Order: sequence, then C-alpha cells, then structure tokens
Amino acid sequence: MTKGRRTLVLGLAGLVAVAAGTVVATQATADPGLPPLSAEELLTRVASAKPDGLSATFVQHSDLSLPALPAQATGDDVQDALAMLTGDHTVRVWVAGPDRAKAALVDGSTETSVIRNGNEVWRWSSEKQQARHTVLPADAKPTPSATPASPTDAVRTLLEVVEPTTDVATSGTGYVAGRPVYQLVLTPKDDASLVGQVRVSVDATEFVPLAFRVIADDGSDAISVAASSIDFARPDDAVFAFTPPPGAEVVEEKLPAGTAKPEKPDHDGVTTSGTGWTTVVVADLDEKAAPDKDAAALLESLPKVSGAWGSGRLLSTALVNVVITDDGRVAAGSVVPERLYAALAAR
Repeated sequence: MTKGRRTLVLGLAGLVAVAAGTVVATQATADPGLPPLSAEELLTRVASAKPDGLSATFVQHSDLSLPALPAQATGDDVQDALAMLTGDHTVRVWVAGPDRAKAALVDGSTETSVIRNGNEVWRWSSEKQQARHTVLPADAKPTPSATPASPTDAVRTLLEVVEPTTDVATSGTGYVAGRPVYQLVLTPKDDASLVGQVRVSVDATEFVPLAFRVIADDGSDAISVAASSIDFARPDDAVFAFTPPPGAEVVEEKLPAGTAKPEKPDHDGVTTSGTGWTTVVVADLDEKAAPDKDAAALLESLPKVSGAWGSGRLLSTALVNVVITDDGRVAAGSVVPERLYAALAAR
C-alpha cells in the first residue's frame, strides 16, 4: 500500500482511538451497595488514583460496520491497525510503579507486546520475529507516548480532550471481574457526534477503570473492552525483563537528542476544525503516491458524494466518517458527513 493510503487507514484507526479514547465496557449484574458518589467526586478519585501495581486481562470487541476490505494483506502497519477495529481481542496489562509497564495483544498463537522497563522500551512481534528497542533519556516522563499506558492514564487523556464538550454523570454501580464498580457515563453535547455515549466502569476501591463501552449514536455497541481478571498486587520485576529470542531481528531506534519521544511527524497540509468529539481533520494526500490495485478497488467501491467543496468518495463506519476527494484531500472525524463537507468547503 502506498504512503498516502497507509496514512489514510492509520489515520482512520487513530481517529477511532481518539473518539473512543481506547475505551472499554461491561454490564452490571448486581448492586454491590456502594456509598453514592457524584460524577465530580468520581472523576477526582480517578484523576488521583496511583495504584502501586496491577496485572489484568482485558477482552475487547469491536464492531464498527467497516465495509468489506481487500482479502490480500496491504502492509503490516495497515493490517495491525485494522485488526484492532474488528472482531475480538485479548490484551494483558502489567504495571509496576511509574516506569515499568507491559501490554501484550494476544491473538491465537501470535503476540504483539510493548514493554517499558526503566529507561528501556521494547516492541516485540512474534509473527514478524522482530524486536524494536529504544533507550529513553534519564529524565524521561513516567509514561511517554511510545510506552504502554495504564487504564487510568487512558481515561485521563480522554477526559482532557473531551470534557468541555461532554455531559458527565454517574449511573449506578455493578461488578467487573468480580470487583464492585461505579458507572460513569460520558455523553457528547453535540448531536453531530457519531458517539452516543461512553460508559466507564471504575473500581470502587482503587478507582482504576476496569471497563469501557462505546455506544454509537444508533444505539449499537461499537467498541467494548472489559477486564476478565485483575490483581492489584505489584508484579514481579521479571515480568518486565525482555531478551529477544535467538534468531529474532533486533532494530535499534534512536530518539532525537534531548527528548523522550520520537520526532513528531510533519503535519504540513493538515488542518482541524471543531472540538472534542466533533473534531474534523482535513489533510492532503501524497500527490506522488499512486494507489495500488487493492486500494483503488476499495476506493471505487465507496459511494460517490459531491457538493460545493468538490466531489469524492465516502467511507462510513459506526464511529467515523471519511471523505476522500477527487482532488487529493481527505477529511475524517467522528461526525455526520455534513460536518466533513463543511470542513472541506472552508479549507
């Protein structure tokens, strides 16, 4: 797949992640009789939660109503991105203090892991038999963007992005993985958002999110993730030790001097409009990149759309809409198509 098409698909995956906040879900089965907390009190507890450690298994289900994709693999990065947008997945997470974390996506006999152990970060793919290694500076932040994040960090990031445009409320209590939880409900204020609600289940003792559920505006469950087991004991340091197996490819990745994060990508030609849930991103596709056969076939299968902004094709899913214009632009967001058309016309 060409650079332009790869950027488009990965951008779609990223927008879904922002809209969903990498969010998770569950169903309450009984009332544990917890003392009542207001939404503000619960948010304060989540923001200040700092468990010394945890080991958990999360089960994710995604049903975004994606259109049929080419049967042939279109590239490892694209394949990995799309894989998390469909079907069922199991993710295991370990956290020990601010500088030790591990997240492992286990699908069948394959495993993709990201491990931070002190100032070392490893990304391992058993399918590729490849280990990518990064050494962080001594003054690296506790959880730089390239390393696994705890469930609490994921929710904090989501709230920072969407809180001003969101109605926040509590909705009773329940259980997740045998532990009592409070239910937090996030509802976008703007009806143009394709997200109807995000329901977060928060542990009643540790105040760590154990489950999330992203409900599309049509009432369907688009993304759900829930802990099937969790232990708040600090994992042994051996969990975060990683040595590439014999014969594996090892790729050393260097960070720019004086930073704890990889270089930021070039965002020339990218504009945004709207805020929070209804943010729309408009970008120029790579003019030099011609679509390959499969990408071209997928593009041609999408419905045609047109307006004062021009003409193009519309890719529609339960949580994200994307317009690819005939003149080489792309607009994407978790919004109704009319918001995409307006953003294209204003650019």
